[in-house]
Amino acid sequence: MLSLMCRLQVVLVATSVMAQDDYPVEFDCPEKNGFFPDKEQCDKYYECVGDVPETNFCPDGLLFEASDPNSELCDYPFNVDCGDREFVQEPEAGLNPKCYRANGFFNHDEENVCNKYYNCVHGFPHVYDCPSPLVFDEAQGTCVREEQASSFAKKCDNIKVKKNIDGFECPEGETLGANGQPLAHPTFRHPTSCRLYLICYNSKDLNEQGCPETQVYDHTINKCVLAEDGPDDCKCWYDCGADSNCPGKCDTNCECPA
Repeated sequence: MLSLMCRLQVVLVATSVMAQDDYPVEFDCPEKNGFFPDKEQCDKYYECVGDVPETNFCPDGLLFEASDPNSELCDYPFNVDCGDREFVQEPEAGLNPKCYRANGFFNHDEENVCNKYYNCVHGFPHVYDCPSPLVFDEAQGTCVREEQASSFAKKCDNIKVKKNIDGFECPEGETLGANGQPLAHPTFRHPTSCRLYLICYNSKDLNEQGCPETQVYDHTINKCVLAEDGPDDCKCWYDCGADSNCPGKCDTNCECPA
């Protein structure tokens, strides 16, 4: 799927990139000093100093935000109202195929992937995940619920997004118990909490559960136990204990913070 800016370019036939000195500066400064938009091209603008204009261009993928003549601001397309400024410069040459433009947020290149996207910076793509169950919407530049997505968001039919809690997802396939037999509802240590733990019902449906107050989850025996009887790094989950020498709060393993 083409990005919003690429669609504009295809429909409107963007102007070609030339060296800045090749552009004749035919622009009347509205004020003696300030930053002012070109009338036709949304990523082109002029800096006026003493009524003398100089032509400038936003980095590839960004557009000139023209609401404040005292501000030189190039921003992402979803933050800029171009109005009648329909043209944009051609994309930079030699970009990574995952980047429509050198800078911007773009759909993932895999056909049936709607919950991932690329943040392209200087032509290099960084991949990010949307929190479940959100999908990426290029027009809004963010992750949204499917019913809030615009026409520029990809449509992924019958795609199930794995539930994620603090970076943990249910493992693929079966989880074996101590006796080597598959567990119907395996439990796992919580990534960020000693009191909480995670259950994968039928090895697929991820849910978060918690131990009673004063207890922590012991992942070695899959049970809730008193904090002092729990894993070494959770013994001081609730308090440092009477024998603590820490001046204030200790770490969960009872050691003083570095």
